[in-house]
Amino acid sequence: MRDKRKMEEILMTSNDSLKSIFFRSIGRYILINHKWHLFSMLCLCILLLGAKPDPPFTKRDDPMEHREEKLKAFRAKKDQFFKEDPFSPLKEADRKKFKGLVYYPIDLKYAMIGSIGRYPTEPKPIYVNLPTNKEREKKYVKYGRFKFKWEGVEYVLQIYRPLGGGELFLPFRDKTSGTETYSDGRYLYIEQTPGGKVLIDFNRAHNPFCAYNEKYTCPFAPKENWLEIAIKAGEMRFR
Repeated sequence: MRDKRKMEEILMTSNDSLKSIFFRSIGRYILINHKWHLFSMLCLCILLLGAKPDPPFTKRDDPMEHREEKLKAFRAKKDQFFKEDPFSPLKEADRKKFKGLVYYPIDLKYAMIGSIGRYPTEPKPIYVNLPTNKEREKKYVKYGRFKFKWEGVEYVLQIYRPLGGGELFLPFRDKTSGTETYSDGRYLYIEQTPGGKVLIDFNRAHNPFCAYNEKYTCPFAPKENWLEIAIKAGEMRFR
């Protein structure tokens, strides 16, 4: 966590050249090591580049204040990264003709504030093996669960954490998977809010990198995170 705070301080206080160098170093690390859990850190960097003085989606903000504008800014920065950055996950041929990712229209009814119900870690954590696109499973700690209501029905999403610690991970599938959205599901951000709660906004649902390039290794949602509803928010299929 201390390293993450330091990264944010560097990105907020340094000039554009230093930000660019730092950003590319993270991209290089991802390409070499194929670490899925750094994607959220990568997108944080996208958001912070050029966002002065207050970047979107920070703990200081009311998460719903100017939400639509923040989402639009986030998407614009992400498109810029995909199109222009040499460490974009896009293949070279795709990047040359790239005109932007395809999203559902922003709908703030998909932004939900709640609490994470933590699972006990004593006498030992709960472990789970998640499937990946490389036909092997990857082990995670089962961190907690997020409950939400949709049209009067309660649903639960399980949240995971890498064995060595790091960013919380929330993969899911829904009734749009394989038709309007990526077949193996999407990922969700978990945003901290004032008062110790979290915001989970399906408008920020995004594809794993392997949706753009098969060289990446991506864990997918197990069946416990398959929703029996259509989440028409966030990023749609790339092709």
